[in-house]
Amino acid sequence: MNQLPANLGYRPLNRTWAKLEIALGLTAAGVGLLLGNWSMHAEPERLPLLLVAALLLFVLGGYLALAGNRSHLYQSLNEQTQLLREAIHPPHDKGISA
Repeated sequence: MNQLPANLGYRPLNRTWAKLEIALGLTAAGVGLLLGNWSMHAEPERLPLLLVAALLLFVLGGYLALAGNRSHLYQSLNEQTQLLREAIHPPHDKGISA
């Protein structure tokens, strides 16, 4: 069934890795938010470092979560494209129409 993505040179996407990416990304973003909130109560000399760390964690987490979501979307779009192709040109059809 997944012949079209293989013909186009696409590697199969790993759904487990995509789910792990989403979970790690959301965790990192949450830790970044908590760190940013906690840094408001820290000593003034440590404030810039904590805010930069919080912002980096939040941005990295958001990127990872979106990358995992994108992987899921690409995989489902590849499957839908293959189903649509099979609906238009059934496997038993050799391109000869009556």
